[in-house]
Amino acid sequence: MIIPPFLTNYVQLANLAITIIASIVAYILTPIYFGQDYFLRLNIYFLVASIFVGIVIWSYNYVLSDYLAKINLINSFGLIFICGISAKLWIFLQPDADLLGLFYISFTFNVISALLYFSVHKHIRIYQMKYRGRFGIIFFGILVNGLALVLGITKGLEYEKKFGVIFFQSYYSFFTASLLDFMVGLWGGLQKHQPRHIELSQIGGQRQPAHSGCPICIEKFSETEIPRILKCGHTICQKCARNLKGDTNKIQCPTCRQETIVEGSIDSLPKNFAVLDIQHENEQV
Repeated sequence: MIIPPFLTNYVQLANLAITIIASIVAYILTPIYFGQDYFLRLNIYFLVASIFVGIVIWSYNYVLSDYLAKINLINSFGLIFICGISAKLWIFLQPDADLLGLFYISFTFNVISALLYFSVHKHIRIYQMKYRGRFGIIFFGILVNGLALVLGITKGLEYEKKFGVIFFQSYYSFFTASLLDFMVGLWGGLQKHQPRHIELSQIGGQRQPAHSGCPICIEKFSETEIPRILKCGHTICQKCARNLKGDTNKIQCPTCRQETIVEGSIDSLPKNFAVLDIQHENEQV
């Protein structure tokens, strides 16, 4: 399976990088070309945006039921699409905006879209999109996105400052591409993530695991990739367990989504010696 599992992931990861770079450039150039008053407003804008982002990210720590999580994820795709359409329409209301004005507009829509993306990113390794067999829906989504782009650019050519309008129409077409994920998910394409399980093969007359590895990173368990047992009984490597835990005291199993409360460090989780023994025996064969 290709990772990330959603089309939206690729677009929004690029969006995050572009937004950060544009913010740094604006922060450097604003006091030079626009003066201290505009620079002060930019700092206040960044401060308010940072507080808002922090509050929204904190709210994502809540764990939803499987049904609500899927609804929330599908809605996130739809809202990112609406965010892209709104940006395309908004630029027609501000066609004469200068570069700083364009930055404020794009930064606002990019931050909103990125916050919606955090909800998508949270569900990686939990859900995945099945695009195969849904070519009609995909074709319709591509057709709508393409027609919206052509219409936006055609309309933008009528304005005196064509650059801003055409840029917004082109750039935010990547956002409206989330319509594909929204439609495929709405028509049953959003499914539980299926990690690569241990395959069994016949070795020496006994059934042995041909691959004993972490279901997240697919790395084989070893003394460096230490297998740790979660409360639900599933095993993941120590590195992935640490990444899933983050700054919290709990880990959500990527296979069954059951939570494991970690008391102390990741080292407190039981080490799966049985898996290591099997891995060692396979290496000896």
